[in-house]
Amino acid sequence: MIGNSIEVVLFDAVGTVMYPQPGIAEAYVEIGSRYIEDLSTEKVLARFKTVFASIFSAENASQPVTEASTVDAWRRVVQGTFPDYDDAGGELFQQLWDHFAASSSWGVYEDVAGCFDRVLAAGYQIGIASNFDSRLEKIVENDPVLSQAHHVFHSAQLGWNKPASGFCDGITNCLGVAASNIVLIGDRIDNDIQPALAAGWQGIWLDRDEVGSAESLPFQRISGLGELL
Repeated sequence: MIGNSIEVVLFDAVGTVMYPQPGIAEAYVEIGSRYIEDLSTEKVLARFKTVFASIFSAENASQPVTEASTVDAWRRVVQGTFPDYDDAGGELFQQLWDHFAASSSWGVYEDVAGCFDRVLAAGYQIGIASNFDSRLEKIVENDPVLSQAHHVFHSAQLGWNKPASGFCDGITNCLGVAASNIVLIGDRIDNDIQPALAAGWQGIWLDRDEVGSAESLPFQRISGLGELL
C-alpha cells in the first residue's frame, strides 16, 4: 500500500484522523444560542456549508494566507452563518474560535492509534498536514495519539491552503526529502489526493463512507486506516 521509497507518511487532519465533537452544527447552535434565540440546527448547518464552501473555495486557495487572514476568514464564516446577528464577528466568533482550539472539542477516530503504531514500527516519520492554523499545533500536542506525529503542518504556517501547489511544495521543502518519498492519506480527492499527486507525492484516498470504487480510480483507496499497513 505504501510505496517502497516512502520516508514520511502524512495524514490530513479533519475527516482523516480527527473529527469535531460535538459536530459543527451542534457546536454552532450551542454557542450561538447564548446570543440568539430559536436557532435551527438544520438552517445553521446549511448556512455554514454555503459560506464555508465560498470562503474556502479552491478559487480562493490561489491567494496566499497567513494566521491573521485565516482568523478573518473564519470570522466571515461565523458572520455568514449568523447573518441576522450584527455582532456575530465579536464575542460569538471568539467563543467558537476558542471552542475549536481545545483538544477536547475533537475526537480521534478509533483506527488512528493502531495505524500510528504500525507506521512508527515500520520506521516511517509521521506528519499531520491540514488546512488549519496554529490551533492545530496545540490540538495535536495535547492528544496522546496525535502527539506521536513528528511533524505538524498547517496552511497558515505554510502560506497556502490546499489545493494550492504552495501547500505541498512548502512541506516538501520543510522536510528536505524528495517529493517521491512522501505519501499523503486524506479523505478528500479534490483537496488532498489531487494536490498530493500534482506535487509528486503518493496519495491514498481514505474513503470512510465507502462512496468510491477502487477499480475506477487512478490512485489507491482504503476505507479505513487499518488497511494502510
